[in-house]
Amino acid sequence: MTKIKMLAAAVAVASVSTIAVAAPPAAPTVYDNGPMSPFVNQTNLSEQERVAYALLEGMMQAAEGYVHANGCPASKLELPLSVYSDALGSPKILGDASLGSAPNIFKLLAVADNAGSFRGQFIDVTQNPAPAAQFINGKPTANFVNKMTYNSANNMMVGQMAVDTLGINGQLNSFTGYVIKDFYKGEDKRPAGGDNELFLIIDWGLQSLSKEDYPVEKYWQRSKVRRSDGGNGQTVFVKDRLVGVTPCRITVALAGQNGPGIFQQSGKMYIENVTPITASAELTAVVSPAP
Repeated sequence: MTKIKMLAAAVAVASVSTIAVAAPPAAPTVYDNGPMSPFVNQTNLSEQERVAYALLEGMMQAAEGYVHANGCPASKLELPLSVYSDALGSPKILGDASLGSAPNIFKLLAVADNAGSFRGQFIDVTQNPAPAAQFINGKPTANFVNKMTYNSANNMMVGQMAVDTLGINGQLNSFTGYVIKDFYKGEDKRPAGGDNELFLIIDWGLQSLSKEDYPVEKYWQRSKVRRSDGGNGQTVFVKDRLVGVTPCRITVALAGQNGPGIFQQSGKMYIENVTPITASAELTAVVSPAP
């Protein structure tokens, strides 16, 4: 065999191997034929839901900085998490979230502008100044800021965040992140052997993380939300690291109230070393109520 043929064969084998190993996660089937009609692809997220999801996204982005600076834990890490937002903060909708237990605690605040604009809504998420020193699993975390923007159809949320996290050199490292989430209403997939997602709000998106302005990681994200209509509401966000040193999954799983004028839920954040193809028990548990 000539050198040229040998090289071509090697490239072919390498290409097949790469495709087999690095196939990206498939997009949801609702996008099989391209974008959904803007008339159809609208959700009715409340102001309190928008604030709560911005806070949850902020918590997960801060956790991404922790993971990059400290590695993905070998054993599953569990941290208590709570989120609250109500309509009493009008005309500036307010919300707050807390991760961990004192003294290892991390807190965020959110302020949203008035809803109803045809251009959507801005939500500013910042680190709660009290207590002054805050930690994620014992690691100092400071100066978190994030501006989330929702479009008027409630089917996209994009944001840019910054946070400082203690690194292995004993100094705070600066991280930035960009996120894009899209929301759509679920469908009943039982006829095809799937779950009943008819009354759920579902999300699928991507996220990047940079350190000192240089890209370092990429995450794939999914979420499912069931409102508390006659039962406990459920909110699950899952992120899997696609680009980085090792596999890592960050999950938030909450339950509680999610009704008109209020979002009050609590649960856990999990950080674990599992691959993106690993099934998420938390996502699977969120199904529509039985008819």
